[in-house]
Amino acid sequence: MLLKFWTGVEWLARGLLCALLSAMVIVCLGQVIWRYAFNDPLIWSEELARYLFVWVGYLAAWFAWTKRAHIALDAVTYLRLPGLERACGRLVELIVLLYCGVTLYACIGFLRLTSNQPSAVLEVPMSAVYAGYAAMCVLIIGDILIGWIYGARPPSPAVPQE
Repeated sequence: MLLKFWTGVEWLARGLLCALLSAMVIVCLGQVIWRYAFNDPLIWSEELARYLFVWVGYLAAWFAWTKRAHIALDAVTYLRLPGLERACGRLVELIVLLYCGVTLYACIGFLRLTSNQPSAVLEVPMSAVYAGYAAMCVLIIGDILIGWIYGARPPSPAVPQE
């Protein structure tokens, strides 16, 4: 049940990532068209594109985490000791889990602080922009915990054969 729920959450997050990236491209393209074709720049497009980029960056960081595609030291994989590799993987997950937990706690306080601060042009609460970081932390924490509960692990990166 929990795994099915989490699969749905991941599906929605990937869909949101695609939608936000598409919206960012459309907004930037619209700005170029209005500026050069109509000689009338849009005043809101740069701010919207920037805020979309923030959310895309955070959701993409979560997505890279799920694929274990972030930069990493892979010296342990060259030793070809599966037990050591699993232990190091769990240690990394624990460190990331603790980091995300602590920074999520701090971020929630920051979201409360900025909930009444509107953005310059769009006048959306700045907490809506900063909530992207909280979403990333929640998704990464969820991925780690679901992996620990169900043992679902992505395959390790291939070790080059010599």
